[in-house]
Amino acid sequence: MRNLWLVTRREFLSRIKSGAFIASTLIMMIVVVAASALPLLMGRTSDPLSVMVLDRTGQLLAPLQEAVAAAEGGRQVTLAPVEGDERDLIAEARAEGAVLLIIDGTYPDDVQARLLYNSMGDLTSSSLVTDPLTQLVRAARLDQRGLPPEVALEVLQPLTLETLQLKSAEEGTSDQFVGTLFLAMGAIMSVYMISMINSQFVFQGVLEEKVSRVVEVMAAAVRPSEMMLGKILGLGLLGVIQYVAMMAAWLGGSILTVQAMGVPMGGITPGVALLLAAFVVLSYAMNASVLAALGATISRMEDSQTVVSPVMILMMLPMFLITPVLTDPNGTLATVLSFIPIWTPIVMLLRVMMADVPTVQVAVSLALLAGTTALLWWASGRIYRAALLSFGTRPTLKQLWQYLRAG
Repeated sequence: MRNLWLVTRREFLSRIKSGAFIASTLIMMIVVVAASALPLLMGRTSDPLSVMVLDRTGQLLAPLQEAVAAAEGGRQVTLAPVEGDERDLIAEARAEGAVLLIIDGTYPDDVQARLLYNSMGDLTSSSLVTDPLTQLVRAARLDQRGLPPEVALEVLQPLTLETLQLKSAEEGTSDQFVGTLFLAMGAIMSVYMISMINSQFVFQGVLEEKVSRVVEVMAAAVRPSEMMLGKILGLGLLGVIQYVAMMAAWLGGSILTVQAMGVPMGGITPGVALLLAAFVVLSYAMNASVLAALGATISRMEDSQTVVSPVMILMMLPMFLITPVLTDPNGTLATVLSFIPIWTPIVMLLRVMMADVPTVQVAVSLALLAGTTALLWWASGRIYRAALLSFGTRPTLKQLWQYLRAG
């Protein structure tokens, strides 16, 4: 037990003072802050939307300017009348980064409009111009058929529609959904980065000690099981520090972002908080034990990427499936993925925070994750003991099986 404490203490103290740990912690904090602010950066811009209007009907520019000025939007819009050849105007709009709106046809029966834009941000904001234009043309057509303009505009007013998310506890508004989404993304990002980065630290530590032959000296005084567990515990304590730092960065970034967007901040129930803690611990324990065993099988530094890359790709896969899981948290794809232990911490946590998931499914996924972690811990321990002092062999599936039987 004393040796276990010494290994744990050594791993903790040697890493916490290293530049790699400090740099990785700062990078993770920056990534989390950037991720929390990404929806704000993508959804809003302080630059006004500049629209060049070529009105060949001669009757829509003035009322369109009035309608756009009266409308309430999240972005300032300026309409500038232009004349000339289309190709010259297109080149001018491209050079100035403006939007070009060309209105053709016979007013109001056969009005045709084209919108030429430079960026996705301009396309997203184009409804600030195209919606009033559509209403003006429809009102003119109704007026032509005997309906007064003020009545036509009243008839064409958009429907006031409130959207609510159906949840067992309460009905959540769309703004509350956005706040909860911020919370969920921060939670899964923390689980992913803590388990991934600290597991790689375990892999690198085992590999460096084996390649430098330091492990031969340590093996004379410390049992392999104590060595492996000490590394995982020591680096796990570092993970706790990084987790607190990431949560502080995420909380600060999310609060600033939701305040800027004018949406309420989501909240975590005690049950979800306990589930989050369980996923962090089990995910790290599972990944770290596997990577520790793989590190023990490698004798040369150049073999490390070949061995660890397939495992890292499997661990990263759920991050590429966030969109389909968010689209239908209780769909077949999301449900199946949440029962695959290596992906459970990300997928199930996202499902629980964004939708109502049956308690049975949560319990089963947690039990599968705990069982798989225990099984991989046992298997990794046997491989670690058998392979730690083996040199000169390239790790293959056959070799791993031999190590597992010998351990």
